[in-house]
Amino acid sequence: MGLMITAVVAGGIAAGQPVSTVDRNSTLENGATDQLKAVTSITKPPIPVTAASDSVSGAPKRQTTPSNGTETIDPVVFDSAASLLGEDDQPLDEESAVVVRTEPTARNRDEDGNGDAVSYAEQQRLPVVAVDETVVGVTGPFVTSNTDFANFGNEELLLNIYDELLGGSGTILHDEGHGQYYTLSENNGNDFRQFADYAETNGYTYRSTTDFQAELGDADAVVITSPSRAFTDTELAALKKFVADGGVVVLHHQSDFRDFDETANLDEIAAAVDVSFRFNDDQIYDTGNNAGASYRPVTSEFDREAGSYFTERDGLGLELTAAETYEVEVIDVADGDTIDVRFTDGTVETVRLVGIDTPETGDTDERAAEYEWIKDETALKAKGEAATAYAVDRLKGETVTLSFDENGKLRGDFGRLLGIIELSDGTTYNEAVVTAGLARVYDSGFSSHDEYWSLEAEARAAGRGIWALSDPAATAEIRDRPVEQLAFPTPVAVTGSTVPVRAETGEPLVAVDTDANVAVIGGPIIDETLVREEGGPGIEGYGNYPFFTNVIDHIRRETAGEGQPRTGPVVIDGGHGQFAAGFAVSAEDSVHYMRYLEGQSAGSGRITGLEGAVTLTGEAGPAIVEDGAPVARAVIVSTPTAELTAEERATLVKFADVGGAVVLVGSAVNTEHLDNFDPLIEVLGADVGFTTVPVTDEENNLAGNPSTPTTSNFEDSDSALFEPVTPADETEHTTTPGEGDETDIGMKTETEAGSETDETSETVTTSKSTPASEDQADSIPGFGPPIAVVAIVTTAVLLRRLDR
Repeated sequence: MGLMITAVVAGGIAAGQPVSTVDRNSTLENGATDQLKAVTSITKPPIPVTAASDSVSGAPKRQTTPSNGTETIDPVVFDSAASLLGEDDQPLDEESAVVVRTEPTARNRDEDGNGDAVSYAEQQRLPVVAVDETVVGVTGPFVTSNTDFANFGNEELLLNIYDELLGGSGTILHDEGHGQYYTLSENNGNDFRQFADYAETNGYTYRSTTDFQAELGDADAVVITSPSRAFTDTELAALKKFVADGGVVVLHHQSDFRDFDETANLDEIAAAVDVSFRFNDDQIYDTGNNAGASYRPVTSEFDREAGSYFTERDGLGLELTAAETYEVEVIDVADGDTIDVRFTDGTVETVRLVGIDTPETGDTDERAAEYEWIKDETALKAKGEAATAYAVDRLKGETVTLSFDENGKLRGDFGRLLGIIELSDGTTYNEAVVTAGLARVYDSGFSSHDEYWSLEAEARAAGRGIWALSDPAATAEIRDRPVEQLAFPTPVAVTGSTVPVRAETGEPLVAVDTDANVAVIGGPIIDETLVREEGGPGIEGYGNYPFFTNVIDHIRRETAGEGQPRTGPVVIDGGHGQFAAGFAVSAEDSVHYMRYLEGQSAGSGRITGLEGAVTLTGEAGPAIVEDGAPVARAVIVSTPTAELTAEERATLVKFADVGGAVVLVGSAVNTEHLDNFDPLIEVLGADVGFTTVPVTDEENNLAGNPSTPTTSNFEDSDSALFEPVTPADETEHTTTPGEGDETDIGMKTETEAGSETDETSETVTTSKSTPASEDQADSIPGFGPPIAVVAIVTTAVLLRRLDR
């Protein structure tokens, strides 16, 4: 049947509810932070992307014919959902009308802090969908157009419920007369338009109304999303009669994030129609089963006795493939790096532009530390607004070509497409923003990383856009003081004849071979997830940063010569799975270390910036050796998930032979990958290595965690390893111990509890500015070209949701 949706003007946005929902600007989907422009590949093979179909229009996401009942729908996802309660406002028991619960890893909490949430016990499966006679309670918008229907079964479940209750046909009214945010008419993806089309295709009439009471006589079902205006007694009585006569009512709740829920108004409706469930004033989080963020729990905990609800059928969702290009219309611009597009079949998707990050806008906290030598967050936000205006001018309303990176994924952790946009004149928009100086480059494995990096370097040199704010001379020194104690997260014991640092229990944690210009460090000591501002226990009082830098200079001192300038970038390798692994050092992990380097001898040219690259062996990679001399200061490799190729190993041997420092960083998190270091260490001819023995210390550790031992068990033979990097008489900007660390860095990271972040992970600054239903992403972008830190092969953590 034809589309019969008649959109009626909505009753307005809920009071206090912003029009735009999420900070889609700060995602980690685009990749690692680029505070430390990391080498994401020495020669990185393409990452295969699987897709079920090459077709866009109308392709079912799972099978081409309806299931015969033997197959079950995919798991469902709840974006910013609350839990259900019993009619006594107590937790629902197992014998209730609940048909979907969360996985046992989920938990709930009083997000708005009003003290009116009911807590469920740990490991208890939280109720999220209930069906009581003809009344349905769903905790979350559930089927808005920005739902990832391609990967989850939300629309199939809800349509199955309609079929069970209505028999496969009927008229569904979508109430827009009580200040609801989630409308039927298009609302930047926060609408039910795609689901309505889907219902129409399957035999229903689905339309909106601002006066449902007047239209109840012609309706078979009413959909009510969180109403900011309460229903009148007359309206409640009409709903009660409607249900008594067999009418279906579907109530959609949402979490209490920033108090956007309208729990009391929905509970009045639930009481009026006399059902056994109510709505909790809480938010559900699940760190174990989610769609990229803990506030987006995923579950397949279905009540199998209600089998017809969970029978697989043709669903929504585009089947895209990374090898294809697609013609799309840009219908909305969220900011300079995030847009909404409409495909030719009408499907609307959010696209996060690959390889770039523009400054935050609106109420989202900006982290100036993510941009080299920029301290003025207000001015940086203004540049973010300029980037948004640039995107609106170049993109909005235009038909463009969408493609995907050969080395990346189709979608990020939040379900958004990770795309490259080509304008009608052949210009690649992603590149154009970087060239204009309105974006920085993300350090990740996207194939054009090095080319983008060159464009950023040119924009920096010209002082275009955001780089007009960059002032190296104004960068304050942080944490450059004598090394009295070190903290080692998840280390393994190392081997070597020269061991300058041991655990208090005696195991070697650092070994150096100055003849080979190679060092091994047992754990990722520059991992910023330990920093207090990032939600960690705090390593601000430890000497990890100056020690790490001194190691680099120590192992290249004989070749470079005493007193020679310590220049050149420090390269961090991310091209061997490190940025996608949870046990290797990433650029994001090094943001604070980057700011430390910036503060050393500011303006002297000694340490001037960080550099990143995708390859070390091709023309596009960084020049680590030129004319028989090291151009880079060091290459750092954390635990690789695959061996370096023979060509890569030969490149590092040449680099070490002419005086470059090679620092290898291990971890006890995944010791099987430590074997990948062996061929490299062998060709380097180094008298160092890793064991697979974790080092723990019950007595000397960080914040009571034995897996992060602390030590001052130092070898006195070379005291230079334990001195400040910059002598006091050369320091232009000084701070007292502990002062200026994270405050100077300007990092304002909301914890997961306060910002619904995952990276993410995500120690990522995210901010949610509207109904808690849109994903936020996360992002910590990259460091700029001119500094002296380039690459490390490490095995630390990359919680950075790198989707690029």
